[in-house]
Amino acid sequence: MSRLSSLRKLFAVLLVTILVLGSCAKQESVGNKQAASSSADVVASATDYTQVVATAVPIEVRPLRDRVIGSGTVQGQQEVSIKARTSGEIRSVHGNLGSTLNKGDVLLVLDDTIANLNLSQLENQYKNAQGELAVNEQLYAKGAISLSQLNQSRSSADGLAAQLENARNARSNTQITTPISGSIAELTKLVPGDLISAGAQVARIVDLEHLRVTLGVGQNQLFLIKEGARADIVIETPIERITAEGRVSAVGASSDSRTGSWTVYVDFDNPRLDILKAGITASVTIYQDDAPRYQLVPNQAMVYRNAKTYVFLAEGGSASLVEVRIVDQYGDFTAIESVDANTKLTGKRVLVSGLSRLVDGSSISIQ
Repeated sequence: MSRLSSLRKLFAVLLVTILVLGSCAKQESVGNKQAASSSADVVASATDYTQVVATAVPIEVRPLRDRVIGSGTVQGQQEVSIKARTSGEIRSVHGNLGSTLNKGDVLLVLDDTIANLNLSQLENQYKNAQGELAVNEQLYAKGAISLSQLNQSRSSADGLAAQLENARNARSNTQITTPISGSIAELTKLVPGDLISAGAQVARIVDLEHLRVTLGVGQNQLFLIKEGARADIVIETPIERITAEGRVSAVGASSDSRTGSWTVYVDFDNPRLDILKAGITASVTIYQDDAPRYQLVPNQAMVYRNAKTYVFLAEGGSASLVEVRIVDQYGDFTAIESVDANTKLTGKRVLVSGLSRLVDGSSISIQ
């Protein structure tokens, strides 16, 4: 019995100890939960979850459509295809592909034997006709011959004069010359002794000192281009970037029936005669110096709600919804003006992100 009593006492002590320890653990858990709850309340009170993070950009005041950018092929302002004007045997050939020539330089010389004989014969015939005409005029003055006979003498002299001029041209055409200064872009392979026919091409000469870029532009671009407008020309080479300043020299009066585009010429002086040749590609920017200036915002700043157009202005820490009117739109920008004349947009900033979550007066944080 004594042993049983001792076990009961020991069991009672253990039970009391377990109950005491459980109570302490429960109090500690409640304390931790209360502390965590208190910390969460502090964080929540310091964070405004209704604030929208957005990006703002300044409203720009500048032209919207002040330039046209395009590319085209570089050509000489003057280019000429030289052809033989008479048939004959080639005596000599002058110049090589790429050679630089001055106006009047000889490219090809043809045999002129027959041309000289014809010219000599016609010169003698014309001289005789002039003498006969002088005699007949004296006879007519004395009444020795009729007016009809005098007119026949005059017609004969005039006909020989025309033939003589043609003979002189024929002899001159035995020397084929260049009508402009430039470089030989194409040269037909000819050798002395060959026969050449009238109309056969001899060479193509290009003036490389004064170049031209030919552009094809669409209707929207056409209205931004004027003759005399300044232009920048950029030519990319494996060695360097070459730039030049030019002017619009001509704008086509009608569109091309095949492409639907209008032809525009931009002329400039060759800044690098040692590198730039006809046929290369150049980028061109044509400026419109008198283009109107607008208040411009990025296209992503536009807000369309309830069949109206708005932008959000960044006013301190809030967003202000302002109704605007679209004046023009081009590329990545839109020209706007405020519907309310009392609302000034110049110098303000517009929001370009987070717009779907904003209303007038929303709290914002500019990043």
